[in-house]
Amino acid sequence: MVWVTLGPDGTNHDFVLQKHLRERDSEARIIHAPDATGMLERCVRGEATHMMICAAHQMASEIVAIAQYTHGILLTDTFIATSQPLAVLTRSGVEQPRTIALHPATRSYTSLAEFDEVVEVSSTVAAFEGLQRGEVECALTLRRYADAADVKLVRPVDAARDAWLVLSRG
Repeated sequence: MVWVTLGPDGTNHDFVLQKHLRERDSEARIIHAPDATGMLERCVRGEATHMMICAAHQMASEIVAIAQYTHGILLTDTFIATSQPLAVLTRSGVEQPRTIALHPATRSYTSLAEFDEVVEVSSTVAAFEGLQRGEVECALTLRRYADAADVKLVRPVDAARDAWLVLSRG
């Protein structure tokens, strides 16, 4: 079995899929796609036998519909799982951050009222990478990054508990 989910390594999609496969003693190879469309394309091309997406992802319903009705890739399983804890992190030395990077699915996880600009990125990992590169002053990202040099934790965000969707060729 080859599973495709949203990447890169370390995202919540990657984390939940690895946990899901471990709990089922399932040996499978995991590949990553940069976005939901790319994930579907890899399944359509036969590079993956299964794909997994969070039901909260902004493209989940569209991907499920296209997969099933255009490509015969069916919804075969659902489950509930808790993701990794998140946090709002800022670069050290920034006193009043005005910009924050986040994945669109995490937009409602915490108040964004203090930010003038919200920059949507492809993953929580990408949010942290943008913070490190100085593209934004804050990131809603994985809490484990709070230990990185030159960042400080502004606000912890509880781990989300979501429905996850599995699609395969049956």
